Amino acid sequence: MGLVLPTIEAYQVQHLPIVKAYADKMGLVEAINQVVPSEMAIDPGTIVLGMILDTLNLLYLLLKTL
Repeated sequence: MGLVLPTIEAYQVQHLPIVKAYADKMGLVEAINQVVPSEMAIDPGTIVLGMILDTLNLLYLLLKTL
């Protein structure tokens, strides 16, 4: 009677979904939207989050090529 371990599923996740989840947990988009009023179709918080993710992705790609 040996110990039976459950099957472990592993997935490769890049850094951007992790950063997005952390920003969501912090309420980054909502905080920016409260501070910066806007009448644009896309709220400022979403734009700032996109800029952050784009910058981190660019840095990742640059460091990956070194």
